[in-house]
Amino acid sequence: MTDAAEEELPGGASGGPVRMAAVVAALIMIGLVILLWTRDGGTDFAGQSPLINQVVPAVAGETLEGEPFDIDDARGKWVVVNFFASWCVPCEQEHPELVEFAARHVDDALVVSIPFGDTEEGARAFFEELGGDWPVVKDPDAEFAVKFAVLRPPETFVVAPSGFVVNRYQGRITADLLDDHIAQLLAQVDAS
Repeated sequence: MTDAAEEELPGGASGGPVRMAAVVAALIMIGLVILLWTRDGGTDFAGQSPLINQVVPAVAGETLEGEPFDIDDARGKWVVVNFFASWCVPCEQEHPELVEFAARHVDDALVVSIPFGDTEEGARAFFEELGGDWPVVKDPDAEFAVKFAVLRPPETFVVAPSGFVVNRYQGRITADLLDDHIAQLLAQVDAS
């Protein structure tokens, strides 16, 4: 009688090593799925983007409130363009930080949110529950998401008062992180 782990497969191959390799591969895959599923999005993952040091893509349309919006009207201010979704847990976690940033920078910065893969109703409910008094620009055809090459929410772009994109963050951000980044950029300008 042979051991079940050493069964002969067709062609004379032993099943033990094949099964062991399959188990190891399955465990690795399960580990990767768990890692990706539990990833919190981080708080300071600055990403590379072809938009860095380029003029911000055109963002012009209608807000959830039915008001017209054009990002060009914000020239002279820092603009934080945040792609979010109501179903996105890291978006929900970072939202109070955006509220804090907006409160700190009433006169010199503007937060703009754009729903990513979400419904208008979901976006409205998100803001009703979590607050935030800034433009939420509709993007029903994902036109803005494509222009910014957004991969998944939350994703945030910082636009200088000149209208040039100066940074991109993938994952959660904080008000302090945004403030620190702006302060570094201003120090570089002053040093020039």
